[in-house]
Amino acid sequence: MTAGSPEWLAAFTAAIDTRDVEQLIPYFTPDASFTFGNNPPMQGHEGIRAGIGAFYSGIAGISHTVPHSHQPSPEVSVAEFVTTYTRLDGDAVTLPGLGVFELSDGLIHTYRVYADVTPVFAPAA
Repeated sequence: MTAGSPEWLAAFTAAIDTRDVEQLIPYFTPDASFTFGNNPPMQGHEGIRAGIGAFYSGIAGISHTVPHSHQPSPEVSVAEFVTTYTRLDGDAVTLPGLGVFELSDGLIHTYRVYADVTPVFAPAA
């Protein structure tokens, strides 16, 4: 399975959907940078553990689909996501997003997610 390929993206999103950060860590280089939305970058495995762990504690569930992806080079992959978040109150919110992966030796070195998850954490209506 080639890093950045549709099969790889399916495995990566399946790891995210487990809500077990330890399932994600093997996808990243030890010095990786992961930026989600307008948050400061999470740096390295420990930064990713802390940041994604905190994110997971704020949701009850998560599920991704990848309707489109493009790999313009072996070192870059771009994926469109449709993500359903289950809020702590049980309501589901489905939102679009985009991920840009910069890869090094088959691992994520830089990952930027462009998504607005404000509705996931907004007070219930």
